[in-house]
Amino acid sequence: MDTNACFEAMMQTVRDWRVARDERSARKQTIIDTYGWESKELEAWYEEDQAARYPFAGGESKALQAWRVTVDRDENEFEMDDFLWDKETHDFIETLRKAGIESFVYTNQSTAVMENLHAFAAEGCEMTGLCTIAYKADRFGGEQTIEAKGIRFTVK
Repeated sequence: MDTNACFEAMMQTVRDWRVARDERSARKQTIIDTYGWESKELEAWYEEDQAARYPFAGGESKALQAWRVTVDRDENEFEMDDFLWDKETHDFIETLRKAGIESFVYTNQSTAVMENLHAFAAEGCEMTGLCTIAYKADRFGGEQTIEAKGIRFTVK
């Protein structure tokens, strides 16, 4: 799958957030060392830290992770092998739409697969059929072909 500008921008946002998080963490230690645990400065830091939450919702993050796995494998198919909680499905599908992803293969094998299938349909996706995707993976020091059974959906 080709690099996708939407997901690349999301990755940059995550990288920027991590840098800011690390800077906040270092500043916290400086505040503790300078003013102590019971200081107003540390209280202010905690407020700032609470406001600096991770920049993406769960469904957006899972779409980003699925894209990263897909790109790393150099696949032509967008594969989603994770489970989505009820509150994540909408953001997941909206992120795929925003990124221009027209179809994906759902390969998750959790006990809640049926809930996810119905949630995809409720978000306007159409199940187009069963499929198997194959990709190369490094397993136990050697490259193997992995075949994953899935269900292909079109994103509408």
